[in-house]
Amino acid sequence: MRTLAAVAAILCALAGCARAATPDPTPSDAPADSGSSLTGTEWQLVEMTVGGLTTQVPPSIDAVLRFDGAGSYSARACNYTGGSAEIDDDSLILGAGGMTEMGCMDMSADIDAVLGAVTGESVRWAIAEEELTLAAPDGTTLTYRVRETIYPNAAAPEVLSGERAGHQYRLAVVNSDGDLALDLDYRAAPGRPWGMQGIAAPYSRGDALNPLIVAPMAGAFLIGGFVTADTVRVAHYAHEGAPSIDVAVYPSGDPAWKVAAGFVAEHSAGSRIVGYDAAGEVTA
Repeated sequence: MRTLAAVAAILCALAGCARAATPDPTPSDAPADSGSSLTGTEWQLVEMTVGGLTTQVPPSIDAVLRFDGAGSYSARACNYTGGSAEIDDDSLILGAGGMTEMGCMDMSADIDAVLGAVTGESVRWAIAEEELTLAAPDGTTLTYRVRETIYPNAAAPEVLSGERAGHQYRLAVVNSDGDLALDLDYRAAPGRPWGMQGIAAPYSRGDALNPLIVAPMAGAFLIGGFVTADTVRVAHYAHEGAPSIDVAVYPSGDPAWKVAAGFVAEHSAGSRIVGYDAAGEVTA
């Protein structure tokens, strides 16, 4: 495991040391909080001080920290991690939890190391002017700002999003060098880790298309999938003999495909989803 001094040297090599560390304000010295809450907020790392050296974290390193207000935190830089969070008025302790084991060669791996080094320590926290500061006893400091969007993929074009009985969700189209996909991010409450689903656009325009995204949410099901561009109506049949429920049709940004998406009260392996063109003919 890297020492903090080693991490500091790597960070300098990667991004340059902007300035020497300055004393961190105590919560009582900090300006009045502008309204952001420690819990339920998506915090993005913008600066870190390790071994007396301060490094700016570029926006492309989307390192996020969140607290759910129910005794847990989650974070992501290179890897996804999380655990318990003991929060007092001006201090908190991040408990060790699980972590994925992806290998990264950029600054995000060192952010993982720094966050891991302060895990289990009592660190001071303060919020001022939309910034969250975590300051460890050895001078290690992490500075976060309120993230511009709560959703994991900030740049993905949105199909629909919202809240349903506290659940948050966003369905978005992702086009990566011509490879079209539909991504769903959803979670049970603000501050909780995001769950994700995704499907790729079909390779052909045959009648049988890809399986749907299906996410149970607050007593209903959010469904989404691709339909051909000539589709103007999509009907969902929960079971044989059930009345149809229309699902909205949205543009996908690709001339060959549209997206059908919406909430239905009931869905199972026996449900049917049928697309129709303007003449009422079945498209999928």
